[in-house]
Amino acid sequence: MTRQSALFDRRRLLLGAGALGLVPALSACNASLNSADIEVRGIDRLPMTQDVLNRFVAQSRLPGLCAGVQFPDGSKAFVQAGTLDFGSFTRVNRDTLFRIYSMTKLITGAAAALLIEDGKFALDTPVADIIPEFADIKVATNPARNLNARKAQKTMTIRHLLTHTSGFTYAHAGNNPVQRAYGREGLAMAASATSGSARPPANYDELVERLATIPLMFEPGTRYEYGVSVDVLAVVIERVSGMPYADFVQRRILDPLAMQDTIWSLRDGDAERLAAIYNYGANGAGPRRAVADASAEVLSRPVSLHLAGSGLLSTASDYLDFLGMLLNEGSAGRRRIMKPETAQLMRSDILPEGVSALNGGHGFGGWVAREGHKRAGEFGWSGNASTQAWIDPAHDFAAVLMMQALPYRAIDVLTPLRAAIDADLGITRA
Repeated sequence: MTRQSALFDRRRLLLGAGALGLVPALSACNASLNSADIEVRGIDRLPMTQDVLNRFVAQSRLPGLCAGVQFPDGSKAFVQAGTLDFGSFTRVNRDTLFRIYSMTKLITGAAAALLIEDGKFALDTPVADIIPEFADIKVATNPARNLNARKAQKTMTIRHLLTHTSGFTYAHAGNNPVQRAYGREGLAMAASATSGSARPPANYDELVERLATIPLMFEPGTRYEYGVSVDVLAVVIERVSGMPYADFVQRRILDPLAMQDTIWSLRDGDAERLAAIYNYGANGAGPRRAVADASAEVLSRPVSLHLAGSGLLSTASDYLDFLGMLLNEGSAGRRRIMKPETAQLMRSDILPEGVSALNGGHGFGGWVAREGHKRAGEFGWSGNASTQAWIDPAHDFAAVLMMQALPYRAIDVLTPLRAAIDADLGITRA
């Protein structure tokens, strides 16, 4: 053994990798899972990925983080480094709780996909058929200048909500009159992601009532604008399913996948395994600041509005199970969550013709890499605190990164992590 490799081995042990062992990823709720669901030693299967995590902790850039991969053979491995907070002695692991923010959108997309599978609506069903409050929705004639508006000429559809081509925006996305109107109406991401003084809507009916008074940024289906579209989709889910949005997600996705730690607020004892979150300033240059409105105390309060675009907390273990289901064409072990064609539709590019999203395509709540991209076919999405999740059907693997750093990618773990995961899996990209 060389001196360099010995140092790497010592570093892995110090930063938490040595805690991984060969253990079955089974529970009473998952007793029907097959041998493909056995967890393998992350340090054995993901050594370069482990080294990436180690580096960010060793340099004190992050207190701790975790990554998980589902391999082509169906087995899973997790690697982690560091602790829940700077100065903490509790190590991060696959069961650490993280604020996943916009990775909630993929789960909401799956809920919508299930209702399409059930025949409750279609991609091109008009939204106003389900949410009549939008029957007379208007479009701003010059959103950069004022709120002057005219009646929308194009019909907003479910497809537009799923792909952020509806004309809605986010309050924090800019400072034009439309976005300022969102702020005045309390129409934002989860309170712990974007703070604001306006009272948020108490329920989804109130959300759409407020939103209907503000003109769209553009005609539906004509361009991409990241915003509250997926939160509006929750209203569709509620009114079509006849149950609260969070209940539908629980019954059709979280419970069947035994995602017991994917939650809207902290339960008794959960604060002890919640990762700390900091704002590291522009480009991660600091100074580092705690995020008060994302504290354990705030996240322990009852939730009245379960924001479909940003509200969940989860673990690397839970979220990789969700991604694995999508990769496995809708099945989780011997249990089927959705039909294969539904899982395939979810990760397909369903953007309106002539529209692109971040130079790519868009599926049910997440981005799709189009043909010609070095990751063609990849489907996934990120969270405001720099979490990331994706499936790569071409290479038959899924991956999740859990960390807590604001602003998004101010500390860029993802770039070296992607390269390391590819290297550990033996993938070469042109």
